[in-house]
Amino acid sequence: MGYSKEQERQNKVLGDLLAGREPEKRIMVGYEGQKEKQGVESDLTKIMQEVRMPLFCPECDKVMKKKLDNKFWRLMGHCFDCQIEIENKLRIEGKYDEWEKKKILENKKSFLHDLKQSIDDFEKTEGKAEFFNSVGVREVELETEKWSMGEERFNKLITEAREYIQSLEDEIEDEQQKIDSP
Repeated sequence: MGYSKEQERQNKVLGDLLAGREPEKRIMVGYEGQKEKQGVESDLTKIMQEVRMPLFCPECDKVMKKKLDNKFWRLMGHCFDCQIEIENKLRIEGKYDEWEKKKILENKKSFLHDLKQSIDDFEKTEGKAEFFNSVGVREVELETEKWSMGEERFNKLITEAREYIQSLEDEIEDEQQKIDSP
C-alpha cells in the first residue's frame, strides 16, 4: 500500500495536536470562474427536479430527513408530519372515515387496473413460454425450454380471470355508489 504525502501531512498534524503543539497552518486558494448560462434545460433535468425530494417540506418548511418523509413526499407531495396534521384535522371535522373509504377505493381501482393489464399481457403469450438456461461447466451450452399449457386450459383460465375481474369491478362500482350517495 502506498503512503501519500497528504497522509503523511495528516499524521504530522495529528501528532502535533496530541503533543499539544500548534499544527502547521495551510491556506487553500481556489478560483471559481464565471458560470456560463445553459441555454435549454433538458426534459430529464425537469423530471428529476420534480421527482427528487426537496430538503424542506413545501408546506411546513421543516427538514425532511425521515424515511417516512421520503415515502409521503412521493405519495402526497409533503412530509409525514403534514400528513399527520391533515388526517388529524379530518378526524376532528368528522370527515376522516369518508376520506379513508375514498382512499381505499382508489387503491382498489388501481389494483384492478394492474390486474387487467397483467391478464392482457398473459393473453398475448397464448399460454406459451420459452426459457433459455445456461448449461455446462467447461463447455457452456444454451438450452431452450419450451412450456405450453394447452389451448383449452388457457382459454378456461382467461375466462375465469375475466369473470373475476368483472365481479371485482361490480363490487367497486357498488362501493362508489355508496360513497357518492349520502
